[in-house]
Amino acid sequence: MPKKPLRDVFKDHKKPFAVPLPYFNSQKAHICVACVGGCVSSCPENIIVKAPDEPPHLDFSQSGCTFCGACLKACAELGGVLEEDIGIEAVALIDTAACLGHQGVVCLACQDACKDGAIHFLGMLKPRIDWQACTGCGFCVGVCPTQAILFMKRSV
Repeated sequence: MPKKPLRDVFKDHKKPFAVPLPYFNSQKAHICVACVGGCVSSCPENIIVKAPDEPPHLDFSQSGCTFCGACLKACAELGGVLEEDIGIEAVALIDTAACLGHQGVVCLACQDACKDGAIHFLGMLKPRIDWQACTGCGFCVGVCPTQAILFMKRSV
């Protein structure tokens, strides 16, 4: 049986994992669903997306989260679902089937973009993510030429 690339395993689910906002309290998600989404327009990186009847999520295709707190402030003005002591409850993964480094091509784009030093290479190939150091900021996503960076819910 042929192996499936990690990206295809994620596609098998009906809905892909939506990376929650920093400070997002999942226990209050029902409140967030009904909100008008003031957090969306407050984000200087323009990475917050909110569909009707869903909580907002982060789209890292163009940029990442700087943890500036603008969404936290906007949310406080509208009811306060976001809480200051909660980070992004997600961590990055590398789809080895799509990653250039895992195919023998030197590419350090994700490591260069990682402000937390969470991405390390074995030599100049095969990147690894230190999940303890990964803040889930997403700056590695948009710079990856093969879209090999995925996210999963952070385990507690």
